[in-house]
Amino acid sequence: MIKPAVVGRMSDAPRFRTRAIPPLPRRLVLVASEKGGVGKSVFTRTLIDFLRSNGSRIAAYDADGGIGATLRVLGLRDATGDLVDDQCAIEGVGYYQGRVEGERNMVLDCMASREALCVHDLAGGLLGDLTRIIDEGASLDGFMAAIEAEGYRLTIVHVISPDVGSAQSVGRWLDLTEEHADQIAVVNLKHGKPPADFPFWYGFVDAHGEKKGGKTRARLLSGGGVEIEFPALASGTFAKLDASNIAFSRAADVGLSVTERAQVVRFLKEFGDNLVPAKKFLGIE
Repeated sequence: MIKPAVVGRMSDAPRFRTRAIPPLPRRLVLVASEKGGVGKSVFTRTLIDFLRSNGSRIAAYDADGGIGATLRVLGLRDATGDLVDDQCAIEGVGYYQGRVEGERNMVLDCMASREALCVHDLAGGLLGDLTRIIDEGASLDGFMAAIEAEGYRLTIVHVISPDVGSAQSVGRWLDLTEEHADQIAVVNLKHGKPPADFPFWYGFVDAHGEKKGGKTRARLLSGGGVEIEFPALASGTFAKLDASNIAFSRAADVGLSVTERAQVVRFLKEFGDNLVPAKKFLGIE
């Protein structure tokens, strides 16, 4: 039985008013790079796995169709171990072909679910395809207007490798989304140690004393973006988990050694610690 509320006399009422706290906007998160091989899928599945393991509700999508790495590791499987065709985006990973007309509409259509956090692992080089959904290849203006009309805020996650193409990708995304999206740069430590191993992102001075690189990073940070580091897991340990299609949170389900399991624990701890500055752009503060 629900007890009736007790109403006090006016003199008993508190003499202050509480201010309503506005809800956080829903988030559409695109993990992107025009350069392949930077580690987008590894970061995406780590992010989704980590947040779900810590109680967050995530609608996950893989734009590389039925062959995507995020789907392969986090997708729902049947009793025989095969991926099920009808994936639940909340419990598994929804998937579509980002390069196929009609299918790529899922980037926007996922918002009809009204889920607070939708995360998409975009295939490399997909930016041009997104410009064709609404804007006939000219821009992302209509694309972003549709996101805002649905009450969502767009977040672009740029995974950074040492290659010049990685930094150039960030610049192209900024040109199209800078004023209407929040930006997160993720320096993938699998590729080396910053700043020396990421010359085009952090900038460097060449043998002739000329300064090169670093402008895109400065632009992202001066525009209010944040930068975090994605820790590296020992290559052998990662390979064993990847070959078994096992999420990092389920490392105990594979025949890893004590040392290897401890490496995964440390990796996830560092990931969580490093993620803190980006939480505000993921709607999970």
